[in-house]
Amino acid sequence: MNRRSFLALAAAGLCQGQRGGDTSGAARDLLYQALELLGEHSTPAQVESALTRLRLCLDENANFGDAHYYRARCLERLGRNPAMQKADLEAAASYNSEAQRNARDPFRLSAPILRAADVASVGQKWALVVGISRFQPKVGADQLRFAANDADAFATALANPATGRFAEDHVIRLLNDQATTPNIKARLNTIATKAKAEDIVVVYVSTHGSSRSDDLRQVSYLYTYDTDVTSRDQIFGTALAMVEISSIISTRCIAQRTVVIFDTCHSGAGQNAQSLSTNDFDRLKAGAGRYIMSSCGANERSYEEDGHGFFTAGLIDSLAASHGCIRMEDLFEGVRKNVSTRATKVGKDQHPIMARSDAA
Repeated sequence: MNRRSFLALAAAGLCQGQRGGDTSGAARDLLYQALELLGEHSTPAQVESALTRLRLCLDENANFGDAHYYRARCLERLGRNPAMQKADLEAAASYNSEAQRNARDPFRLSAPILRAADVASVGQKWALVVGISRFQPKVGADQLRFAANDADAFATALANPATGRFAEDHVIRLLNDQATTPNIKARLNTIATKAKAEDIVVVYVSTHGSSRSDDLRQVSYLYTYDTDVTSRDQIFGTALAMVEISSIISTRCIAQRTVVIFDTCHSGAGQNAQSLSTNDFDRLKAGAGRYIMSSCGANERSYEEDGHGFFTAGLIDSLAASHGCIRMEDLFEGVRKNVSTRATKVGKDQHPIMARSDAA
């Protein structure tokens, strides 16, 4: 029996593909490495590199439906091997590929640049707010002090008629044990597909961030309630990959006003906690009308006191002062000054950062 056959049998016995449970962490991470290479402007060399990772992924687990689906998309992009494309799409369907089911296309942006005249005045407002302070017992991440409090307070501010003015039923809160990886992805996908071009979409996440490698200094994963942190392989298999978030937003969300806010590096987190990397920002801001805010800069932490983090407290203060009517640049500037002042008073450094799409 060769290595490929052995690994395929082992993977089938352990997890029976996507139909029976999670694939191995190694296979998932190889898939995410491939996705990080794919985008609207991917070069043939990048697509080839992604294909190599997808082949290795399928060596680890031949029943991984999403890997089959994305390999078909890559071959299609390169104009190669129609027979294998067909076989991969059939395998993706057989193994219940989520990406195929949701018609994700890594090479197509969902929010192309539109003329101002083509976008109506603000329509509806949608928000997904995630905060996790408590993680699953025994195998979950260390608790955070105020992440859930911050998320709950921010969601309340959005739904307040005097600040955010979002409809209450358009603000989805996922706190603590509600914030599992499948739940977050499902709710994000729901909002992304419901929102129209003229709508506003806000995504807020407060939890642990984790890098794939300490040397890369990159937040590749967010810890959800059901993330198993007992080994690197378990983390890869159960955490929420940043590229999953950016993929849903870039390929599914057509809203021309999308704001993504991360508070992922807390003062109480372990030594490996990371802020967002340049690559994370670049993937998230692809398209039009994207604004990405992070609570702190590289190698910094998000500090907390009086039941809330400096960042979210500053965010809520700025929204309240403006009654929710404020340009993103002005909102960020107010938050940046607020947080810097709070941090300086306690002898700390914390500098929120923001990126925007070229057509924001």
